Amino acid sequence: MEEGKKKRGIQSINVGFSILKALMQSQYPLPLKEISEQIGLSPSKIHSYLVSFQEEEMVQQNPETGFYSLGTSCLKLGLSYLDQFDLTELCKPHMRQLANDLGHTIFLGVWGNRGPTIIYRLDGTYSETLFDLRIGSVLPILTSAVGKNFAAHLPENRVMPSLIEELKSNKGELNLDENLRKVEEMLATIKKDGISQGRAEMLSDLTAISVPIFDFSNNMIAGLTIMGKIGGLDDRINGSAAKMLKQAAFEISQKRGYKVLEQNN
Repeated sequence: MEEGKKKRGIQSINVGFSILKALMQSQYPLPLKEISEQIGLSPSKIHSYLVSFQEEEMVQQNPETGFYSLGTSCLKLGLSYLDQFDLTELCKPHMRQLANDLGHTIFLGVWGNRGPTIIYRLDGTYSETLFDLRIGSVLPILTSAVGKNFAAHLPENRVMPSLIEELKSNKGELNLDENLRKVEEMLATIKKDGISQGRAEMLSDLTAISVPIFDFSNNMIAGLTIMGKIGGLDDRINGSAAKMLKQAAFEISQKRGYKVLEQNN
C-alpha cells in the first residue's frame, strides 16, 4: 500500500458513528432535525439509521418528545471497553514517554486498603535507586505528593479516618482541630490546582509532583507522580514538568471515559 494512502472503509458505518457521536457530545436528547443538520444528511436518511440503532438499543427515543439519546447498549459497550484495558498497561506508554522526556522517576499509585500504594514505576536517566519507593510501597498521606493528591480528590469518608490518624501520629492530639483546618485548606488548593507537591518531606533531597487520573464517573482512580532531585526536577505546579504530567494524566483519563466538566488551568 502506498504511504499516506487512506484505507477504504464502509461509508454507512462512518455515517452511523457520526450520528452516535452527535448524540454522545450533546448534553441533552436531540430532535431528528438537529441531528440531520449536524450530520449534513436528510432527516429521512438519518431516521433509517436511528431505527436500526433503536433495534440494537444503541439509541433510545423519548416517547413524549420524540427526541433521541444514547441507549443502554452504548453503556454496555463502554463498560466492556474499560474492562479490557488494564490501568497499568494503559499508563505504561505515557509513563515511558515522561521518563524519556524528563529523565526522572515516574510512579503510578492507587488507593489501597492501607493508603496510597505504588503499583508501577519507571526510571529515567537521572533517576537514583530508591529502595524505599518500590512497587508495593505504601506511602504516607500528608508527606507524599500522591498521598495529598488522593486526600484532595477522594470522598472524605474514604480518606479522613486515615488522615486524622496520621495527623495525630505526626502532630499529636494537641491543636488537632487547628492542624486539621490547615490540612483542609491545603487540600482545597490542591484540588483547585489539579496538582500536588511534596518537597523534601519523604526524602530530604528529593521533590515530587503528582496529578490525578479520573475514570468515566469523574472519580480519581490513580495518581501519576514524578520524583527527582531538588534543583534537578522542575517541581513548580505551573512548570514544564507539571504541564507534561497533567497532559499525560488527562489523556489517560480520557481513555478511561473521563469527561471534562470544568477544565483546570
